[in-house]
Amino acid sequence: MKTAGIICECNPLHAGHLYLVEQARRSGADAVVCVMSGCFVQRGEAAVLDPYARAEMLIRSGADAVLELPFPFSASGAEFFGKAGVEILSRLGVDELWFGTECGDLERLSALARAADDESFIASYIADAAGNLGTAKAYFNGLQNALGGDVACSPNDILAISYLRAITALNSNLRPVTVKRRGSGYAETDLHEGMFPSATALRLAWLTEGSAAILPFLPHGCGEILLREEQAGHAPASINRVAPWLLGTFRLTPTENLEAIAGLGGGLAGRMKHAALQATSAEDFYALCATKKYTNARVRRGALMALAGVKEDALRQPIAYVRLLAADPRGCAFLSAVRKRSEITVVTRQTDLPQTPAAKAQFSLEERETALYSLCLPTAQPADALLRRTPLILSDEKK
Repeated sequence: MKTAGIICECNPLHAGHLYLVEQARRSGADAVVCVMSGCFVQRGEAAVLDPYARAEMLIRSGADAVLELPFPFSASGAEFFGKAGVEILSRLGVDELWFGTECGDLERLSALARAADDESFIASYIADAAGNLGTAKAYFNGLQNALGGDVACSPNDILAISYLRAITALNSNLRPVTVKRRGSGYAETDLHEGMFPSATALRLAWLTEGSAAILPFLPHGCGEILLREEQAGHAPASINRVAPWLLGTFRLTPTENLEAIAGLGGGLAGRMKHAALQATSAEDFYALCATKKYTNARVRRGALMALAGVKEDALRQPIAYVRLLAADPRGCAFLSAVRKRSEITVVTRQTDLPQTPAAKAQFSLEERETALYSLCLPTAQPADALLRRTPLILSDEKK
């Protein structure tokens, strides 16, 4: 059985995701396996739909199995996000990793990945990051110094570089395959007829204009799921609903304790505490925190980690298990084979959880994640509501 893996957020699912799944299928993949972010995503925001609803969209749109990229990796920068996704697919024994990029040039991306692992890059990066450039700008500077000349990279290209670096670091057998991104740009905020929309534009339109504004841009069948979740009070989720807790966390926690939180080193903890003492809203808080050195995305990720109490070392732990969100018959056949040889436990119910210290630590973070997410919904839910859910298993006739 040839398997293709995709690491994604699907926040929400759009035509670009569908195109990637279709291309992987046309390549001859017998099963398309997705590793998808759970409740929170890379920008430090709550996913607009919960992971089970987004997984259902993926399965009904052609994927065969959807597993959850655990928190806090799902809400981390490209390095930890990419490495976690590659680790899961590798330990599951998936054959290929498919991803979309703006450049669409695997040879160029591979050269950039090699450059990012070179000693000259590391030295340049450390020196620049220690100054006022910030980690993102320092990363680009390091690539420019290593390769010479201008290096233009989009967020998807940066993610691709993190995947390629992780494949090398983990000595993975995954074969990378890139597809040139089509349609709107990564952060495009407008919806255009006849073009693949960006997830950013879909989220913005949903939150500001209502679900009717985005239904025509969603893949077939996905609109019904979105409306079902919206009518139940389960969507769209927004981390702004916990703004009082956000400000309270930074106002009341000592700076030295905040400095131990993932992503809040290098002086950011003190800046965010000072901002919280002045801010009266979440958006005001983020605006006061962000600078050229501290990007908006980094600030939001750090705020989320503080809310959930995630320490820096949590991002350096191996993944103890992976949770199944949805599957069809081909996905079930793949997972059945995986259970006989896999290097990672696939959890479908709480009784499947490994009884190891690593698994207990991972589950503790999962409990915090779902408890926080339950308060981000239009209608608050019990803290463990998502943890009590079981995977959606669809027959081919129902897809």
